[in-house]
Amino acid sequence: MKQFLVVLKFELSNYFRKKSFVVSTIIIAALMVVGLSLPNFIDMSSILPGLAKSETKVEEVEKEDIINLAIHDEKNIISNKDVLKAYFPNSNWKVVKNQDELNKLVENQDVEAGFDIKSSTQYSYVVQNTKFDDENKTIFDELLKRIYREKQITSEGIDFNKVDNVYNTQIVSDVEVLGKDSVNNYFYAYILIFVVYMMIIMYGQLIAVSITSEKSNRAIEVLVTSTNTNNLIFGKVIAGAIASIAQVGVIMSAALIAYKVNSEAWNGMLDSVFKIPSELIITFAIFGILGYLFYSFIFGALGALVSKTEEISTSVGPIMMIFVVVFFISIFGLTNGDSVLLKVCSYIPFASPMTMIVRVATGAITSMEFIISALILIVSTVLAGICGAKIYRMATLMYGNPIKLKNALKWLKVEK
Repeated sequence: MKQFLVVLKFELSNYFRKKSFVVSTIIIAALMVVGLSLPNFIDMSSILPGLAKSETKVEEVEKEDIINLAIHDEKNIISNKDVLKAYFPNSNWKVVKNQDELNKLVENQDVEAGFDIKSSTQYSYVVQNTKFDDENKTIFDELLKRIYREKQITSEGIDFNKVDNVYNTQIVSDVEVLGKDSVNNYFYAYILIFVVYMMIIMYGQLIAVSITSEKSNRAIEVLVTSTNTNNLIFGKVIAGAIASIAQVGVIMSAALIAYKVNSEAWNGMLDSVFKIPSELIITFAIFGILGYLFYSFIFGALGALVSKTEEISTSVGPIMMIFVVVFFISIFGLTNGDSVLLKVCSYIPFASPMTMIVRVATGAITSMEFIISALILIVSTVLAGICGAKIYRMATLMYGNPIKLKNALKWLKVEK
């Protein structure tokens, strides 16, 4: 135990002394703080309308959002031009006598767009350049439809207002969620899956690189002879877990504190983001950490199979491929948490660290399924640690060509 603690302390100090680790943590945390503090110093209401303060003067809003439009209505289809203001708030309209004048106004950019009405059911929309988010045409369609319906219904001697009231009856509905709110949980699950993905990818490869570096400079020979290999690999993996949790914790704490301080400036827009359900946090804590340890033991063993750091990508390639496939299965599974594929994957140690987050988020799981999956992952993690330590012990003192994984697995059979 004493040797394990020595290795753990040494590996942790290596992480916390690395400039790249410290600087990246500080930069990301600082970006979180700065980003969440921006509404206090910059008016971002034009980018995020939800940040617009209620006391903002109506005149100021109208001045900012005002648009200039033109219309050519030779047949006087829209007899009451005031209706244009009702459909296009904060707009100025210029009535022209012919289409040439309309085109000229648009070309000179005196108006944003123009409407040339041909009949009650036909018109031309004139713009200099089309925009992806241009809603003017859609709004004008609704305006002409209403005018056309009003004329046709009135001509039949029917009160249009009565028909219009029936046609525009508002249906009031409430959503009563008896199980899990999968809509809101979708966002939380996506973030947590991505955090697990980044933790394993980043720190797993760091562990592999660390072991390969020690092997390439022969430092491993001293380490193996001075302490048990179980202490070495367990110390490295658990140190990486503590370092990653510390890094994520610092970043998330910085974001949470920054939002708490600036919550008024955000008008509560991000309240839901920082209110992750407790069951998702528990699932992330159990399966995220166990999954990290499981993969880290594998990365550690694979790192010992090669003697040069440039050979690591070849060694860890297969496990990386499996991990990426699992990531995409989890992301696509967010839309159907009860699928057979996701159920099966939630019991496979390679996939359960991410797929279980999806199943819990969508409510497609029972307590017994959760416990069984957790127990399978715990046992698999312990076995991965024991097998990884054995491969580590036998591979670290073998130099030269990279050792094939199938040969390393044969060693385990022989040792048994």
